[in-house]
Amino acid sequence: MCWLLRRVLRLREKIPGNEKLSVVLLSYRRMKNLPHIVDSLLLCDFVGEIILSNNNPEVRMEDFVRVRDPRFRIINQPARRYPSCRYDLARELQARYFMSIDDDLFLTPGQVRKLFLSLIANPSVPHGAAGEDLTVEAGKVVSHRTVRGEGRETDVILWAYAFTREHLLNYFALIDRLGIDNGDLRVSEDVVISFSGNGRARCENLGRMLCCASASDHEIATWMQDGFYEHRDHLYLQCRNAAAAGSGT
Repeated sequence: MCWLLRRVLRLREKIPGNEKLSVVLLSYRRMKNLPHIVDSLLLCDFVGEIILSNNNPEVRMEDFVRVRDPRFRIINQPARRYPSCRYDLARELQARYFMSIDDDLFLTPGQVRKLFLSLIANPSVPHGAAGEDLTVEAGKVVSHRTVRGEGRETDVILWAYAFTREHLLNYFALIDRLGIDNGDLRVSEDVVISFSGNGRARCENLGRMLCCASASDHEIATWMQDGFYEHRDHLYLQCRNAAAAGSGT
């Protein structure tokens, strides 16, 4: 990747205005991906802070990411943590705008900028790098369709998540209504954040996105594990029903 060259040439991404973005990253098995993701984010002047949570206590993250920048810090978790912890970490930050990027996705600085600007332009709903449309018939999810390269409403946002503090508070309010502890939500937390806005979530057209080959690795990819879709479908229906009850429909 050309992040180092861009830094040397001072080819940095900027946005109009003074809005700042706080980014929460997670690492478990894809440690070698994180230096590239962090380098890309540090080329964005509007990124005010980056928190990298190492969720694998058997790994020392400093051995993989050796960045020295006042905006960046690593948290080495003392015990295994799951992806939902990104929202616990975000809640501890004093920020209005947040983004979290999956550790198998390499967004360019320009793509990070576009996703952030989409959130600023429409902060009523969370925005994602891709989406998932689910079809429900007779109270059951009967199909899933991944959406990429389209800017439109979607049922669930995927891969990278741009959200506001209000969405974050709504996320925790929703899991409380469902009787779920965030620490127990080991997968499909993207479903919950998708229901945190005032309306349907949006996926954005970020163009071609580079993903790690391990995104489809049976040993690593969460979505390929046994029981993933059964749990996901159940959680989606729970959130959908809660949203309908809250709107009085």
